[in-house]
Parts: sequence; C-alpha cells; structure tokens
Amino acid sequence: MNRKRILAIAKLVLLFGTPLALIFGLFSCGVYCGVQNRAGITHFERDWLGLDVEVPDDATVAKAPETKAPETKAPETRAPETKAPETKAPPTTAVPPSTPSTTPSVTPPATQVPSTTPPTTGGPEPLPPPQTKVDPLDGSLAARLQLPVTVRIKVLVDPPLIEDHPDWIDYLQRTVSRASQVYEQQFGIRLELSGVGRWMVATEGMGASELLDDLRGRPREGAEILVGFTNRPFDDTTAGQADTPLPDSPFNGAYGVVYATRHHREAHLRTLLHEVAHMFGALDITDPANPAYQAGSWMSYAAVPESREPWIDVDNRQRVLMRKDLPFAPEALPTPSPAEIEP
Repeated sequence: MNRKRILAIAKLVLLFGTPLALIFGLFSCGVYCGVQNRAGITHFERDWLGLDVEVPDDATVAKAPETKAPETKAPETRAPETKAPETKAPPTTAVPPSTPSTTPSVTPPATQVPSTTPPTTGGPEPLPPPQTKVDPLDGSLAARLQLPVTVRIKVLVDPPLIEDHPDWIDYLQRTVSRASQVYEQQFGIRLELSGVGRWMVATEGMGASELLDDLRGRPREGAEILVGFTNRPFDDTTAGQADTPLPDSPFNGAYGVVYATRHHREAHLRTLLHEVAHMFGALDITDPANPAYQAGSWMSYAAVPESREPWIDVDNRQRVLMRKDLPFAPEALPTPSPAEIEP
C-alpha cells in the first residue's frame, strides 16, 4: 500500500470519526451531568415544564451509593440473650379446658327439623316445601297430633307414567316426601317410601275398582300400604280408589290407586293425600254446597289450583287422628293352586 492511500484513509477516518467521537462524548457528558443533577432537573421539569415526574429527595440521591453497602448490617444485634423466657404465661393463667364445653350446650338439638327439608334427589328444579294450612287443635286431638307414627309405603307405577316421567323414581321420591311433610304437620304421621316397582297392568282397560283388586293380590314386601300410581287423569268424578275402613274396624286400609291431576306440576300429590287419608277412615266430600267443599279440602272433588296450600276439613282430620295408630289390614295369603293341595 503506498503512502497516498494511507493518507486518504486517514483523512476519511478524521472526517467521519471526529464528529462521531464528538457526539458520543457530548452524550456521555450529558448522561453524567443528568445523573449528578437528577434532583434539580426533575424539579425544573415539574415546576417549570409542568411534567408529571417523581422528584427524588436530595438526601436520598446523595446517599444512594451507601445503601448498597452490606457492611451496615450488624450481626451482633441478633443476640439470643434478648429472648426472655420469663415473658411466657405460666400454666396457671391458661383458660381452663372446661370453659369451651359450655358452648354446645346453648344450642338444643330440638332445633333440627329434618322433616321440613325435602331430599335432594336431582331431576327438575325442586319446588319450595308445601305450606299446608293447619287448623289449631285442643284437648285430646292435640295430644293425638303429638303421637309420632311412621307408615312405610310401597309404590307401583304403570307404563304410561314411566313414559311421561323419565325420572320416575325421583318423581316418586319427591311426591311421597312432600306428602309426608303435609301429613306430619296435619296428623303427626311420617310417610316413608320403602320400595318402588313397575306396575305391569293394562290400566287403560281397567276401572278403579279393578285396579284396586289387582293391587290387593300383589305383595307389600314389609310395607304397611301399597299404592299404585297411574297416569290416568283425575276426571272430576274419580281420583282413584282406596280401602276405607268402617268406623268400628280394628284395621286401617292398606291399598290405594292414585290418579293424576291435569296441568299440575306435582300431578299425583293431591290425589296421594286424598287416597292415603281414605285408608285412615277419611270420607269423600261430594256436595258442592258443603263448606269444606267450597274451602277446597283435599277430600273433596273441588277444582283447587296447585298454588293453594293443602288443607283438610276438620271432620276428616279428626277421623285420621283417631285412627293413626291402628294397625293396617294384614296382607292376604296367596291362594294355593290345586296341585299344591294335598289329598
């Protein structure tokens, strides 16, 4: 490389390098001056230029390098002698263990009322608990109301109802549970669902009496009463049928057929209340002029909206209360076939 080329390259370096070096030098000086005078610059920007900036404290800026020094931490200050064991409370000042045991005694167990809460059995959205209209009682009837009685129910369901209610088992549980809540408030009787099954019978071609006769030939399997649920609608003349004991009978009825009520969400609730009351001696109210008919007793055939609370008239309520603790009719023994009879 000759001398002329070296001179040319040197001139180019001086021509372009000098301005770049000057620019970087000014930039470095500006950064240094800005860091050293940060407080003054931010004061100027805030007070004169109106900028929203955070102004550091002058003392904080001046002492910033010293805050990073780890030598300022004195490990000697963590002396174990500073923990005074005498500050712990002596055992005699502790709360006696007998004081917490007094807390549960203020809540009596009688506040639990399981009968007012329907079981969560799934299916459609549950309805609120039925608020039955309960008339006051006095004397012997009030004492009869306090007598607890549990009645086990077995339910058979016909095919049309199963087709209409895919959740038919849950539907039966809800219906019996809600009927039990009403009976507990009106009579002190708890209805317990002990079993469910399919009722394979041609309900469309049979009357209420024939359906009841069919039930009498079926086993109750330990239940006190056997009820057949059919999807046949209540037609204002027949809501079903049930065994109704005479006033002097030593047994209550044990079999009943329950029809449906048109356009009711709980289509079998009112008729179940009606037929079970028959088994305890309650009687039908068929005269529209009867005050109990006009008031909508569930023993009448009056058209009552589903929104009205269930209610039973005074006379029929007394009949049920007086027979609530009587035994139910014994289950009929199966008739032996001719081949089973010994000569």
